[in-house]
Amino acid sequence: MNFQRLIGILTKSQDDTMVQDIVRYDSIKRLFRMTLDSNSNSHILLTGPPASAKTMFLMSLLQHLKNSYFVDGGNATKTGLIDYLFENQPRYLLIDEIDKSVPKHQTFLLNLMETGIISETKYRKTRESKMDISVFATR
Repeated sequence: MNFQRLIGILTKSQDDTMVQDIVRYDSIKRLFRMTLDSNSNSHILLTGPPASAKTMFLMSLLQHLKNSYFVDGGNATKTGLIDYLFENQPRYLLIDEIDKSVPKHQTFLLNLMETGIISETKYRKTRESKMDISVFATR
């Protein structure tokens, strides 16, 4: 990335259409803009107290990013997510309240973020896929 483009990204105005409904949080807006403008997979976990716009960021991304999928962590299962990822291959996975998900359902996400590989082995059924995916979550 050239220096002029980086300066442009860092100084984007608060009126960026992707997050125009969110007031303040300029550093987080810049972080998302830089991540989305890069060509590599990136993963972001937003933490903070209730009513700190974490879910608003995910909902804004869902509206503006093609090939994205939003899931409520408290209602997500490992099997359901794996099936969806294999069938749809989203570019962005947006998980709200990931801490509400059972830890055994979160383990495959760690592997996916580390390697980009999603795999599943069941009786008489094995599948594996390399995915180009970024994961954005809230806690």
